[in-house]
Amino acid sequence: MRIPVLLLGLLMLSAASPPEPPPIPEILKPYVKDGLLVPGDFGWTRGYFSDASPADKAATDSIEAWKKKCLADGVAWTRAELAKMGVADPKLELTAGAPLLCRMYLSVPSTNEAGQTFAQFQDVVGRAMPMAETYLTAIKAAKDSLYPPQTFQAALFARPLAEQMLRRAWFWGQGEMKDVPPLAPPVQALFVRRLVMATAAEDFANTEWLKKIVAEKGWPKISDVGEGAALRAWLMVQHADADPVFQLQVLRLMEPLLAKGDVSKSNYAYLYDRIMLKLNGKQRYASQMMCENGKRQPSPLEDEHAVERYRSEMGMPALVEYMKQMDERLGPCPPA
Repeated sequence: MRIPVLLLGLLMLSAASPPEPPPIPEILKPYVKDGLLVPGDFGWTRGYFSDASPADKAATDSIEAWKKKCLADGVAWTRAELAKMGVADPKLELTAGAPLLCRMYLSVPSTNEAGQTFAQFQDVVGRAMPMAETYLTAIKAAKDSLYPPQTFQAALFARPLAEQMLRRAWFWGQGEMKDVPPLAPPVQALFVRRLVMATAAEDFANTEWLKKIVAEKGWPKISDVGEGAALRAWLMVQHADADPVFQLQVLRLMEPLLAKGDVSKSNYAYLYDRIMLKLNGKQRYASQMMCENGKRQPSPLEDEHAVERYRSEMGMPALVEYMKQMDERLGPCPPA
């Protein structure tokens, strides 16, 4: 018996179970609350600094061993799930399938950004964290004002608000955030890293919520929820980068909806590029950019000679115009 594509996709969604994190190192336990890493005074980072004691360094070694296993388990699970979907030897990112706690830990500050000693770093913490926590509190207030949503469409609109506000602040002092008060480089680096940690938590919560919705109802169609709500659903899956299995499942659910106008062509193109870069290292529509030698350019392409035609077919602007928009929104690439 042939199983319909939509039903097969929903069955696969219900079957996937990502790995749990390995046992948490003792040094991290005081900083974990409800499964989230709460950085506090960053005391768990002492072993990374030049004035670390042997005990501090040993504690850091235990965290690094935990992180290594955590990431390896996530990649192994992702490879196995993708193999079931017919994807062999994917070019996965380091964090593919990794539990949330491990991904939050990857935002630990670098000693090159934060100062050579832990005491120097604490001065940076004292300046960066009050601002970061104030920004996070403002986001929570904005988010709380939308809850509880009264309709499914309202829920779709509400879910991405926090991660969008967080991502905008990653580019503090640039593009759309160019008018904010300037921060000293080490303070800004730590401020942004704290927001990246919070973004990982928001993305995880949104992904888990959307998985349940898609498993129960299928992909939110424009004809059912409207263009605005469908856009917000796409935003959540576009940022489910730690779960490429789910991203690929959704891409396959979206594809047959294109011809009916129930999925935005450009949304599909963006998700296609996002997941294909993870699977085979190349994109089709040049939606994903990188900075190289001080200039913004597309990540590797399937066919650079056909990219403008591909973009036009999906209702996307010419590449030169798109790159100009990216510079305006995010600011120019840093000098080489």
